[in-house]
Amino acid sequence: MATTNSIHENNIHIHHQVEDIQIVLEPQDTPETFIIVDQKTNVQLGRLQQGPQSPHSIELFSGKGGLMAIISSPLGIKYFALQGSKIKVGHTTLELFGSQLSANQNREESHVSPITPQTHSHQATILGAGLATRFERISGDTTNYSKPAVPLTGNKSVIECIANSLAVHGFNKIIVNTYFKPESLKASLSRCENAQVSYIDEAEPSGTAGGLRKMLMDAPFKPLLNPMEPLLVVQGDSVSDANFSELMEAHITHQALLTIGCQLVAEKDVDKFGIIVTDQSGPDGQSGKIVAFQEKPKQEEALSRLGNTGFYIFSPKALSLIPDIYSDLLKTAQEKARKDNAPLPDEISIDFASDLFPVLLKLSQQQPGLGPVWAQTVQGYWNDIGNPAQYIETLHDLYAGKTTLPLPTNRDEYYRDGIIYWEGAAKIADQESAQLSGNIVVARPFQTENAS
Repeated sequence: MATTNSIHENNIHIHHQVEDIQIVLEPQDTPETFIIVDQKTNVQLGRLQQGPQSPHSIELFSGKGGLMAIISSPLGIKYFALQGSKIKVGHTTLELFGSQLSANQNREESHVSPITPQTHSHQATILGAGLATRFERISGDTTNYSKPAVPLTGNKSVIECIANSLAVHGFNKIIVNTYFKPESLKASLSRCENAQVSYIDEAEPSGTAGGLRKMLMDAPFKPLLNPMEPLLVVQGDSVSDANFSELMEAHITHQALLTIGCQLVAEKDVDKFGIIVTDQSGPDGQSGKIVAFQEKPKQEEALSRLGNTGFYIFSPKALSLIPDIYSDLLKTAQEKARKDNAPLPDEISIDFASDLFPVLLKLSQQQPGLGPVWAQTVQGYWNDIGNPAQYIETLHDLYAGKTTLPLPTNRDEYYRDGIIYWEGAAKIADQESAQLSGNIVVARPFQTENAS
């Protein structure tokens, strides 16, 4: 990874996060007009016009998701433009070449079905401590939002929608671990009326399973968890209307040690997901006892198309095993540190996929009385907002009716002609007569006064 910055005299900033694209501006005959070029390939990526007296600043950003432009308005909003976008605001005109994103044509519209809330457990945890490096500038210091707290349906955030869905399914005791920009996350969850939300505020990232480990082993956090009830785990960047009650019922029916929610993914997309291989013993011919895990396999090497949704249910037996698993991992890390003459760690990171699941699968196979490690297919919409393009595509899906998540009644304030507006941003964009088309998010950075 390489990070370089340069500033053009016309208030245009160029920022490279990765080396894949090296952006340069080539002046044109028309005054104050430039072509955006990838210097490595000499491919034209877009064009812009920006006078030196323009009150809008432009940042061209090349990251893991490709090229993005960020136009900052003096009125306090930011226009995030992906490739396939056009913006004209004030004396600034920008076009990034590419295709316009749209709703997923392979997904049918969701239909509301009656929900019978499960009664086997009241507790769930949402993973909210990620750094969101792939989400890049839409969250973070540019907008002061953590990734799970970015708006999704109207002014409701991604994590707020998750918490509301969990409450509908009977999970009204929710634990969230936080690390990055927690203020925005907590502000959105403060609106949850049907769930009690508790927090584990982490000073340093501790791995995807770090929060759960702390609930099981650290005295300050032990009161948050009832180890005698199953625990549902949900990723903080998941957008889904999955039936968590049905997932829990499958877990109980199969007396599973651990249940992982799965969904069939397209064959061409298997390299984007953790893939789970089962014995296909479930009644649907896809679910079953897990026999192997494959992390983002090549298409020709994939043994299954079951993608890991990041929905996990741990039985009380599984919860009781985690402290010993962690202790063994810590002991191994300390032995390595001694061998390398390095400081001995007091704590280590622990992850679900790489650290817990393989051990639990092995123990389940060695001790059948523990119960199976089970994969259960889940129906309904599921996507994560891993990068800006996925976020925009997900919003298109949502407003096209491909989820059963409730939409705002005043939708024009948040979604208009395919453009995504955060709370209060549409009014300001209209005020400065912005002309927008394509893959654009108009964001108003998080402020305490607009958090409610």
